Amino acid sequence: MNDTPIRYRMKYSKTGNLRFIGHLDTQVMFERALRRTRLPLRYTQGFNKRIRLNLASALPLGFISRAEMLDFWLNDPVGEQIILQMLENALPAEIHVLEVNQTDNSLPSLQGSLVSSEYQITLPANIAGKLFEQKLDQLLAQPEVSVTRRNKIIDYKPLILEYEFRKDSSDNSVVYFKLSSSPAGNARPDDILELLGIDPADCVIERTKLNFSTVEK
Repeated sequence: MNDTPIRYRMKYSKTGNLRFIGHLDTQVMFERALRRTRLPLRYTQGFNKRIRLNLASALPLGFISRAEMLDFWLNDPVGEQIILQMLENALPAEIHVLEVNQTDNSLPSLQGSLVSSEYQITLPANIAGKLFEQKLDQLLAQPEVSVTRRNKIIDYKPLILEYEFRKDSSDNSVVYFKLSSSPAGNARPDDILELLGIDPADCVIERTKLNFSTVEK
């Protein structure tokens, strides 16, 4: 066993009914899957030892994603493709491992280096894309875009970094958002939908990318 743990970074997608499990349950699911692989896992120190594991950012309930990230540590090196296949076999079908890469231990944590998240929202058929675009433009023309979260008022206007309207291959109206996800400010697309009078449950919301201040995978 190496004295220095070996850090691996995994990118994965989360779809189907698993979009309804929360952040803590997702972490437990990965802990169990990692144990099933029988990889040389690194554990935390102390009385209550746990697999050393770090997820990037909580994916809100109901969202799907093709860009989720987590770090875990091993005591000995194992080939990246071997790890990928072992995890694919150990995880539910609605979690798909996209990449596994060995990562430098000196890099900051995923959560600590996350700066923004990108989302794709497919609007319901009864909402015209042009009308949505007009309403969003009007909202962002205001001096402030106030959202109340946990009894605190947050101005979302500086947290909406980019947005763009598109049509997908099935001619559905789609809006793309790039939102701040840093400790200084974290915005959620479902909050924006609610400000526009749209029920997020009527939309398909997918996280498509996580952007970090250091190396992106």
